[in-house]
Amino acid sequence: MKDQIEQAIADTVQAVEDGNADALKAFISLKAVAATITQALKQIEDAAMEELLNYPKGKAELEGAKVEVRSSAGRWDFKGIQEWISVNHTLKGIEADAKEAAKLAERGKIMYDEDGVEVKPADFTPGKETIFVTLPR
Repeated sequence: MKDQIEQAIADTVQAVEDGNADALKAFISLKAVAATITQALKQIEDAAMEELLNYPKGKAELEGAKVEVRSSAGRWDFKGIQEWISVNHTLKGIEADAKEAAKLAERGKIMYDEDGVEVKPADFTPGKETIFVTLPR
């Protein structure tokens, strides 16, 4: 199955590169295939995890791949620490002011805080343009 899927994808890419297929239609088709594969992986992940746990130390080598059970990164939660809440609130205010100062600077204006101190505008780097695809359900 893996070889057939890889070949179909390679054929699609080659057809686009050779000018024999519409790039945008191929892009949408590949996005749909990627979504299908992502959903399939979610559906069988629990069963695969159960199977992998039968191997010594939760590690295996199958189909030329090394497979192991790992814990994903944990998350810290500081929301119960009052000092963090206060500093975070102050930081959000600084960020909002710097964004506003940047917008004003684009129009040649300067922003001052309540104490009359000039607010340094934040630097903005626009994101890369990308194709966003909404697939039918």
